[in-house]
Formats: sequence, C-alpha cells, structure tokens
Amino acid sequence: MNKDCEKTMSEVNGGRFVVDLGGTRVRSGYVSADGEVLATSFRSEKIAPTVSTRRDLCDLLVETMMGPVAGQEKFVVSVAGPVSPDHRVVRRYTNVLCGDANIPLAEMIEQAVHHRTGKAVQVFVIKDAVAATMAEMGPRGSASDRSEVIAIILGTGTGGAPCRRGAGNEVVLLDSLADLGHYQVDVQSTEPCNCGSRGCVERQTSGVAVARSANRRASEAELYGRSCLYAILGRKPGEITGEDIAWAAAQKDEFTLEVLRGAARPLAVLLKCIFTSHPDITVVFVGGFALGVGEVLLDLVRGELMETGVPFIDRRNLESFLQTAILLGSVPSEETNLVGARLFLLQEEKCKEHPCLPGQ
Repeated sequence: MNKDCEKTMSEVNGGRFVVDLGGTRVRSGYVSADGEVLATSFRSEKIAPTVSTRRDLCDLLVETMMGPVAGQEKFVVSVAGPVSPDHRVVRRYTNVLCGDANIPLAEMIEQAVHHRTGKAVQVFVIKDAVAATMAEMGPRGSASDRSEVIAIILGTGTGGAPCRRGAGNEVVLLDSLADLGHYQVDVQSTEPCNCGSRGCVERQTSGVAVARSANRRASEAELYGRSCLYAILGRKPGEITGEDIAWAAAQKDEFTLEVLRGAARPLAVLLKCIFTSHPDITVVFVGGFALGVGEVLLDLVRGELMETGVPFIDRRNLESFLQTAILLGSVPSEETNLVGARLFLLQEEKCKEHPCLPGQ
C-alpha cells in the first residue's frame, strides 16, 4: 500500500487506520465510521518469530503504523489479552510473550513514533473480546439493535467481554478485564490451561481444543472409520483441523457432531451463568471456528440449555428465548477486531473532553 493510497483511504467515509494484534497474526487496515473495512487497505501478516521481547513487539506495531501516522493522531490496537481499565497497558500477551506482564504498550508506541517522526500520537489498547462485542453491536453486526451484548470468541482461544449501550447510544464497557475463556467449567479436569489453572472453558471449546479432542477421539473411536473426515478427506488421527471439523459439521457427520457436543456442554454451562447474572444480554458467537461451524454449534448449545434449563426463564418460553438470545456473528472473523477497534476510536473522537469512555 503506497502513501497516496493511505491518504485516500483516510479521507473516504471517515476511514481511520486500526490494528488487530492477534495471537498469531497482525491485521491492519482502514475502517470507515460505519464499520466497513476498506478492501484495498486490509493487511494480514504472521507475527514474526523474532518477536521475543516487548521492544520487538513495539517495533512491529510501529512499522505497521508508520505510513498512516502522517494523516492520523489517534490509534487503537486490539490485543489478544487483558488490558488495563485506562486502555494503556497490556496485562498479559500469553500467545507471544508468555513470561511478560503489564506491558505499557500504548506509551511505548507513542514514544517510538515521536522518536522517529517528531509527531505526537495517542494510542489506546483494547481487549480483543471487547472489540468483537463492539463490532457486533455496530451497524454491520448481528446485535446492532440490542442493548446488552457479549461476543463469545471461538478461534485459536476462547474469550468474551460484555458491553451495553448507553443513553447516548455509546457502548459502555462493563468489564474491560473480563476473560471468560478462563472461567472454570470442569473442576475434575487435569489438563492445564496456559493461564496456569485447570478446567477452563477455553481448553474445551476453542477451535484448537476441539480439533485436539477430535484427533484424540479418532484414535479411539470405532465410529471414526465411518466418518466423512476419514472416508472422504482421508484424515488420519492427528491430522484433523478446525477447518475439517467445520466442513464435516455441515455434512452432519455423526462423529463430528459428537465431538462438537463435547464443546457445547461447557459452553452451555458458561452461558447459563451469563444469563443468570445478565438476563437481558444477547450472546453472539464469533471467531473463525465459530463462524466456520456456524448454526450447527449454536443448535447443539441451545439443545443443552433446553435439557438443563436456564434460571429465571420459564420452560414455556425457553425455546423462543434461546433463539433470540444466542446468535451467530455477522462480521467476517478476519475483520471483527478491526471493526471493533474503529468503533472504539469513533467514540474517542466524539468524546474529546473525556478521553475515557463513559462508565470506565
């Protein structure tokens, strides 16, 4: 992307440059004020294996932002990990800097940009789960008309953070530190999570976890010999990917559906807790794995909740409640966090006198 293109993109439809620092990839691009990723500006690159220190990470992001810095003063970076309430510090970025914590990433980027260009910029970091929820509450999201929403990310990991709509239609972050992927749903589990605990919902429901479960079951189950994963794709135990599972789910493959039921059960436990504390909330499933498997997984989760019930929801109304309260995201998975970061930035631009969002 050349500088002329960058300037053009920043001027079209209120486009602003935002960055998504995921667990394995850095995505960036210009996004319009209504949440449209301007197609010619989108970039997605693997995080370099040389990123082993916070300085490496800062340099990677600064290089990504150097062109847009010429025409923009405020930037938002969506991060796969919890952040501080003031959106300045990454509490932990476990996918890459496993042994580091409390990284002052916003300040580091600001200082590095000023050192290179002499320009003062303002940077905010937001948790990816917050970005995902904001994206689905935006004009292009499946919960654009809902007042309280939580997007549950099922991708490389699992996460979620609730948001609600304020009186002025701004999105208020109920808990920017929420990390529901590490809610304990199985106290009997002996498999450790990367957070140091055991029995976390992420270890049973993420795309990586479900693929791992499928490969383990494939080596043990007689049923796998009749599965289309084996009979058509020729996948041997140990070779099954999340993409394979999404394809097989669409074929209503019996083995694959049984594997997905194993993920639906802990998700149902998690959702029951969410609905108990937030009875008016809408749950939106997002992330590459969730969107790949689609309504098949949602139906399995709804089925689990139909069997166990949801506190305070009358059984006669339960089916209709679950159909309207559990949705599939409508923003493409590779764009979700960029769109959420842009909508966060839009609120910051509208609140110049109050740098932090209302309710923070």
